[in-house]
Amino acid sequence: MRSNTYSILFLTFLLFIGGLGSTWAQTFDISSGGAPTITGNVGGSVTGSSSNTSNLAVSINFGEVSPSNTNNIVRVMVPIAIRSLDEYKVTATVTGATNVNVQALQRSDIGFGVTNMRRTGILSRDCENHTIAALFNRNPATSVTIASNGRAANPSSLNNLNSSTTILSGPPLSWLLASRLGSNAWIFDANFVVTPQFYASGTMSATIIFTISAGPTVPCS
Repeated sequence: MRSNTYSILFLTFLLFIGGLGSTWAQTFDISSGGAPTITGNVGGSVTGSSSNTSNLAVSINFGEVSPSNTNNIVRVMVPIAIRSLDEYKVTATVTGATNVNVQALQRSDIGFGVTNMRRTGILSRDCENHTIAALFNRNPATSVTIASNGRAANPSSLNNLNSSTTILSGPPLSWLLASRLGSNAWIFDANFVVTPQFYASGTMSATIIFTISAGPTVPCS
């Protein structure tokens, strides 16, 4: 890979599409789960609402990801809140350009994983049998390896989200209402990582859409 140290920016926007039931009874909802965080960055940033009743709309700038950033990894953690009265599934899809130069930053260089599924309060059901898809059931910050060509390799990445992909599913999440309350959601963390190293210069942007909708039959347990 070319040995330059240009600053490479990766911008992604996480938006929500909530699958709804009838006009008088909302069945599914997805929203912000709290303030997103970024660590290991040089000149990067992440913005999003700190309220778990706000729309999910997060902007990420990984900042410098050349060797000028001497940190081992840049990690962004985005909490996402989900609510449902029925069995559900959460899918994710990435869109946006990739770099023509294969030595520049690619979707496969952005590790992705789902962690830390937890309840928010007394109106979130105490069902524990939620399933994170096996491919994404990891903290990507601890699963990066170095391939024989010297490039960081992620076992799960944005490259695995090129089409609508189920990342999480399970039994009903909420009691009584799936509309946005502070105590009726479950929250999971969507994790994104980049390993600073030599990439060909360039920029890349992408959009990830998370969707919640009806899922397979799963009894509460």
